Amino acid sequence: MNFTFFLLPLSVIKSASPGSDSDGSYLLLNGIKIYRLHLVGTIINLDLDEDKGSGYLILDDTFSSVLVHFQRPLFKYFENIGKGDMVEVLGTVENTDNGVVLSLNNIKKINLERYMYNKLECIKNLHELMHGI
Repeated sequence: MNFTFFLLPLSVIKSASPGSDSDGSYLLLNGIKIYRLHLVGTIINLDLDEDKGSGYLILDDTFSSVLVHFQRPLFKYFENIGKGDMVEVLGTVENTDNGVVLSLNNIKKINLERYMYNKLECIKNLHELMHGI
């Protein structure tokens, strides 16, 4: 299994082909299996359900969005993170009947400069992935 987090634009989730094997769910893009993603975007919705011990957020980068789910142990990250914040998200790909979701591994609030830097890195990484440079 490749343990690298791929820093890519959210739109990759819509254009890649979902799949799974003995290592787990992945997105197939240009012949490369992507099991884990590093994404940047803005939280447009956030729900923490104490009773169920789980939560979700919707991450958006103006071109696409993705559902990210998590369990109670990760609630601590949301003490200082909320709807409208720009964040970096590290997560594992999960393919469901309703599409691709991300299982949250880590989240960090970022400023505009870091957001712009990451967006440029996303474009560079996507270009390298698609063209093998």
